[in-house]
Amino acid sequence: MRPKCISACSSAKSKDNNFLLYKQMKKRLVLCLLAIACVVSGAMAQAIAKSKANKDTEHWRYELQAAVGQAPHGCALVRVWSYSKNANVATMQAGKNAVHGILFMGYPPSADGRRIPGRDPLITDRVKEEQYADFFDKFFADNGDFQRYVSYVGNGMPDQAPIKIGKEYKVPILVTVMVDELRKRLEQEGILAKMEEVMKGKMPTIMVVPSAMWCNKNGFLQVFDNQGKKEYVPDYEKALLSSTDLSVAINTINTLMANRGFPLKDLEASLKTIKSESAEDAMMTSKSGEAIAESPIDILRRVAKADIWVEIEWFTTPQKGGSQVSLTYSMNALDAYSDVVVAGVPPTTGQAEYTSKFQLPIAMESAIGGQFDPFCKSLMSYFDKLNKDGRAIKMRILTWDGFEDGLMTEYDGDELHEIIEDWVANNTMNGKFGSPDISPSGNRMTIEQVRIPLQNEKGRDLDARSWARGLQKMLRNKYSIESNLSSKGLGQLQLIIGGK
Repeated sequence: MRPKCISACSSAKSKDNNFLLYKQMKKRLVLCLLAIACVVSGAMAQAIAKSKANKDTEHWRYELQAAVGQAPHGCALVRVWSYSKNANVATMQAGKNAVHGILFMGYPPSADGRRIPGRDPLITDRVKEEQYADFFDKFFADNGDFQRYVSYVGNGMPDQAPIKIGKEYKVPILVTVMVDELRKRLEQEGILAKMEEVMKGKMPTIMVVPSAMWCNKNGFLQVFDNQGKKEYVPDYEKALLSSTDLSVAINTINTLMANRGFPLKDLEASLKTIKSESAEDAMMTSKSGEAIAESPIDILRRVAKADIWVEIEWFTTPQKGGSQVSLTYSMNALDAYSDVVVAGVPPTTGQAEYTSKFQLPIAMESAIGGQFDPFCKSLMSYFDKLNKDGRAIKMRILTWDGFEDGLMTEYDGDELHEIIEDWVANNTMNGKFGSPDISPSGNRMTIEQVRIPLQNEKGRDLDARSWARGLQKMLRNKYSIESNLSSKGLGQLQLIIGGK
């Protein structure tokens, strides 16, 4: 009988174990189904959120604002306010909205007293958004390439409390956008033209120098004796030797200009060239006693042969008891031939930074901010006009005292001044030049606004002196008239007729 009892007990235990195993399997199945439901629900929620985000993106409902803080080189730091009925959805849209804003909208300068500069959009022609719709649809798609050009400050968390407006939220997120890299991408795609492609002719050569005002404030002036009259001009050599900040400031702007494709001339290298050429004199005198005086600046312009001088100026101001410092910056572009201001960035004060973190290059770039692109566009627009209309120079024609009838001397029935005027008309852009001013004695003639080509037929750059060599050769070869040719800087020439 005992074995039968043992068998019955074993059978009962087996049933209990099977029931326990069944319950465990059922529990696991329920948990598994719940997990799957959660995943599906989460995926559906994410899909719905993305759908809502994409719907918001279609309407591009956001505001872009200049933000406090220093962005890395070539970047913009902005606060993007995104609108949505779901605060989380608005947060998701911040990156897309910021990149879209930099491309098509830009943003104004701050109005909170910090005077943070604004920025123009990279693409000013909104038609291009439709024209290149295929590219931008892919670019701004979920996980699209826009992500390569944006990063979030503070892990993408709102830097201020979201604002409830009716049934919607307005959510602020700080974002850094890689503006320079974005521009390069648009150039690669053919959406934006490169600087060298915009220019149909010669690109302007740039040289960056400190302004006369900056040199004066910092004690870097020198005296120039202009025919007995003292004049004060910048002493660039002394400034470079004495101020380490100046080299940093020039290199900062040189880098920005080079990134836009502008060819550069270096101030320090040009000064060394002048110093090594011992034959260079600031005063060149003709045999007749007439003189053309060149200041050190005129000589530098003639030697460097830069088309445009970009004059920079800056100063720092202590803030909050000296623990912080702000930088005020300005720059102007001048035609090296005529001293005409062709583009500029007005004095702009960047945000204050702690003195322990203050870096001049970053502070300068921050102060220029979105004004640099308009500066370059103005510069290019001016130079494009020079390509079409020629650059303006001034010429002065004199005669020796022994040249009997002066400019009224006749050759083959034409007076000498008429022969010169005809040559000028045939060798200027579209025959453009100002009305000649001839002295009553006939021994002096001045012509201003003489529009000469930027380059000769061989593609070589022309300045006033090199252009006038053609006139000098014509007078010698056709009329056996010798002359003395000299220049002042790049944009003024003097031709003394009747001998060397």
